[in-house]
Amino acid sequence: MERTGEVTAVKGEWLEVTFCRPADCEKCNACGMGQKKTSIMVRGEAHPGDMAVVSMPASTVMKASLLAYVLPLIGLFIGLFAGMALFPQAENAAGLIGALIGLAIPLAFVVLTEKRRRQSDRWQPTLIEVIPAAANARL
Repeated sequence: MERTGEVTAVKGEWLEVTFCRPADCEKCNACGMGQKKTSIMVRGEAHPGDMAVVSMPASTVMKASLLAYVLPLIGLFIGLFAGMALFPQAENAAGLIGALIGLAIPLAFVVLTEKRRRQSDRWQPTLIEVIPAAANARL
């Protein structure tokens, strides 16, 4: 998955690259809570105003989506059904409490392991190409 964005800031060896949301995302609003632009940090060398082509393997994007969305959802349903099955006399309350616990456990796992993923190069976007601002003006 490749995206092109503008380098908006340079902080040491890190570049802040700002992307406009693709047209496909107009009605979703899940990413960035409806913002038109989003920024990421990526290692590389460039200057503010340059365009940067950033890549992340599709398999990594899929794994991140599974961790963020599918794993908590599965935990919610497992907790819901486990609560209802273990405490049939208070099925509704037990299902609700079980669902909340089932949701909290995977979310806690994601939060606790996030630091390790941020430090791993395979979970980071990669700078593929920098198009200098002077070249952008000619296009």
